Amino acid sequence: MVTDRTSRVREMDKSYIQQREQELEMAARKRRGLFRRLTVLAIFVVALGSIACVSIYTQASSLEGKRQEQAALEEELKKLQLEEARLREDIKNYNDLDYIAEIARRDYYLTKPGETLFKLPESSSN
Repeated sequence: MVTDRTSRVREMDKSYIQQREQELEMAARKRRGLFRRLTVLAIFVVALGSIACVSIYTQASSLEGKRQEQAALEEELKKLQLEEARLREDIKNYNDLDYIAEIARRDYYLTKPGETLFKLPESSSN
């Protein structure tokens, strides 16, 4: 009886040990699977993060370039508006007969009949 009991206990011990080993092996497989999934997920997140950073950097660079271009164009617009104002004033002046007569006298030495024109040397103030 004692041998019968000890053999049954040994068999139960063996089956318990085998069952426990299987449980430990299954837990190790689950852990490896979890580690693999987390690794793949981490690689995926890093790849997406890198793509997002590169995209944001490119857009920021492009935006800065556009801002500089806008500032240059605004400066050019101001210059052109000043030139436009000057040209409009010239148009207004060239439609005025007194202004045209003044220009003709000054630049081309033209005079009215009976008028004498004297050209004085420019005085230098040194």
